[in-house]
Amino acid sequence: MKIKHLLLLFTLSAAMISINACKSEDDDHGDDHNDPVLTITSPTENESFLGEVHIELTVTDESLHSLSIKVTKDSDGSVVYEDSPTVHDETDYDYHEHFTPAGLSGLTDMTLTVVVEDHSAHVVTKTVKFTAQ
Repeated sequence: MKIKHLLLLFTLSAAMISINACKSEDDDHGDDHNDPVLTITSPTENESFLGEVHIELTVTDESLHSLSIKVTKDSDGSVVYEDSPTVHDETDYDYHEHFTPAGLSGLTDMTLTVVVEDHSAHVVTKTVKFTAQ
């Protein structure tokens, strides 16, 4: 019987330590009062691509949480490219990708939308309009 009580006490102690450790990690992000800094270098506003589209951006913050990158056709909102790279707890992140949109008939208006969030729930969204063929 004593062994069961000791085992229960040990389990409860371990659970309390785990809970407090999670709270301490969360508190580390409490000093972040700044929005993430998002710089999109490609595409530029109204840039035109023939074939391959280049996406280049940089994100900085005290502690990044998530990053979402999406390219949609302006005509119908359909998604032609989407990515959510892992940026959890990064402070600097560079993104450089290329893709070739499929099924385009002529010059097509598109929008790049980038959403970045840090651990303090600061969210920054930027969009860039461009064309691709």
